[in-house]
Amino acid sequence: MRQFLLFISFLLFSVGTFAASNGNSVQAIFSHASFMMNGRKPYVETYIMVRGSSVVFRKTDSGKYQGTIEVILTVSQDGQIRYADKYNLLSPETDDSVHITFNFIDQQRIPLGEGNYELGLRIRDVNGIGEPVEATEPLEVKFPNNAVSFSDIQLVESYTKTEMPGSLSKGGYDLIPHINDVFVKDETKLIFYSEIYQTLTFLGEGKKYLCNFFLRNSNTNEQLTSYSGFTRYTASEVSVLMKEFDITNLPTGQYNLELEVRDAENQVLATKKVSFVRSNPGEIIAPDNYTSTSLLNSFVLNYTNPDSLAEHIRCLYPISYELEKNIATNVIKAKDLQQMQQYMLSFWINRDALHPQEAWEKYFFEVRKVVKEFSTSIRKGYNTDRGRVYLQYGPPDNRTQMPHEPSAYPYEIWQYYKVKGQSNRRFIFYNPDLVTNDFKLIHSDALGEIMNDQWQLLIYKRDTQTNDIDQTTPSGRFGSQIQQNYQTPR
Repeated sequence: MRQFLLFISFLLFSVGTFAASNGNSVQAIFSHASFMMNGRKPYVETYIMVRGSSVVFRKTDSGKYQGTIEVILTVSQDGQIRYADKYNLLSPETDDSVHITFNFIDQQRIPLGEGNYELGLRIRDVNGIGEPVEATEPLEVKFPNNAVSFSDIQLVESYTKTEMPGSLSKGGYDLIPHINDVFVKDETKLIFYSEIYQTLTFLGEGKKYLCNFFLRNSNTNEQLTSYSGFTRYTASEVSVLMKEFDITNLPTGQYNLELEVRDAENQVLATKKVSFVRSNPGEIIAPDNYTSTSLLNSFVLNYTNPDSLAEHIRCLYPISYELEKNIATNVIKAKDLQQMQQYMLSFWINRDALHPQEAWEKYFFEVRKVVKEFSTSIRKGYNTDRGRVYLQYGPPDNRTQMPHEPSAYPYEIWQYYKVKGQSNRRFIFYNPDLVTNDFKLIHSDALGEIMNDQWQLLIYKRDTQTNDIDQTTPSGRFGSQIQQNYQTPR
């Protein structure tokens, strides 16, 4: 299941995801998944979820308010259009056009033969002022005819048993797609749907097989035994897998949901996986019993100066969970060299059990860059906002620096094409004291980061005063480049 994040009026595109944002843009998520009709004819499902609060609503003849999104979907192959559809996606009607709390979705099915395509999307808020945005994404439809295979894995928001088949019906269920691959704290269930093809052909009538399903930590490669299960099947041309995990206590992190088919001899016949991100403050992975960590032949034995080692531990804060920071602070205060060595080693074993030294050296290489570029007279680079973002997410794909825009404080816009399961995220920094190199983070659309729709007003606060709490952009700003810089970072 591939996912695209769109903020209409602007578009950026990378690794299956579009995105951009400002306070007035439409926000939508677009994804797709491939299946087989009756186990024989491939098709692609497309899913669009639009955040209602980002849409311009207009009064209808009924006296209620409704949003309208124009959608154009195309599929091309070798420069030829194989499929095209243009339609309006309508929101539910509402009495209140200001306080919108709902999202609305759309699902389409496109029959396609096997092959490589380009999926194109053009989307526009009919009632808004933004320009349409366009992008394309490679699409591969492939179901081997000489092997057992899976469909894509569809993440599911909710489901009911099908009573009257419709566009959301599949495998005996009506499925509301979970289009976003990020699961926040309030989302306590991971529901998933997939189909298994051709076991009858390759195993034979009456043969039994297993489908295993489990979660794996993407960073440590550890399979999570608490999140695993299996289902027994009898061979058929199409089998439906519909399961769920309770993820209430699943810690923050990036995970893979993995499926596998095994025959009676325990041979793996097919596999499939999909990645997702869990954001769950309060349920955090911390170093397990770090004081029991053996130091034998470990790289941390090379660090024998407590002050130097303490500094190395402090530079881990940007990529540490809150509980880890608390433990590290206490370890540093204790000034026990062995404990600091054990903590350091445990920290990196948790990130890369096979190659902890290599993981540390790779990270420290970036730390040195951050210290050189972002340090101030009172802060090491890794303690600054830019340093923290750089170390946590990596170097930005685009970085716009504006040190001398008229009437504006110096500011920077960082853009990431792909970051921790999210796509096309921006970070806005500014330097209101005009003296130091300490740029403050004032806005980001990344999950868990500070969000401030009035960030533009902060940048122009030198000569802009407003008492309007709803105002998000400075007025009458001749020569301002901030919108262009935000829309198209460079």
